[in-house]
Amino acid sequence: MDGGDSQSQSARFDLVYGKAEMAFGNEPEPELAKFVKSSKRRGKALDLGCGDGRNALFLARMAYNVTGVDVSNVAVEKLKSIAANKKLSKFLETVHSDARNFDYPPNTYDLVVAVTLFDHIPKNDLAPLFEKVAKSIKTDGILFTKVHTIKDPGRANGSDNASELSWAIQHYFEQNELREILEKKFKIIKYLEYDDQDNTHGRPHFHNFAVSIAQKL
Repeated sequence: MDGGDSQSQSARFDLVYGKAEMAFGNEPEPELAKFVKSSKRRGKALDLGCGDGRNALFLARMAYNVTGVDVSNVAVEKLKSIAANKKLSKFLETVHSDARNFDYPPNTYDLVVAVTLFDHIPKNDLAPLFEKVAKSIKTDGILFTKVHTIKDPGRANGSDNASELSWAIQHYFEQNELREILEKKFKIIKYLEYDDQDNTHGRPHFHNFAVSIAQKL
């Protein structure tokens, strides 16, 4: 995960990931897992805002060569340790970096995963970041994206429904905003906006998400 002021956000996320257990559970994103398991695509993957690795570890198990990037050094060090324990280190590289500052190699990745990454970025920084991410994906490669929307129950400060991590969201996406951004460079394979109960951290709470699977044109 990433945030606006990368130094202060990094420190706050270090506390989130400093616990012994996985911060957001052990299971990968359901829509990502479903897509990867049903597809013969493999190769190089980039997990932006990888945290302590629930999606990166899944991709490594599925024979992708994965680069995991996160603003929290605690998260990436934890991910390296977990990967070593699971004998997945040869499939996984970690980078401590704000997603906006990562050195994106052009035309490199078969799959890029950005789960609650773009909503942790200030709106003014979104366009240049999307551009860099898009250029790093091979033609016909896949971008899997998940963001919080303005329908999220926790978007208002002080809401009884807010997640304890609502401080990290820099931009709640308008209805179809994610789709409209992606359609400039991608063909949308799947797009949905939905309510979901989160039981992975803090007290149970609800979110509204937009999820997209898109193919580079």
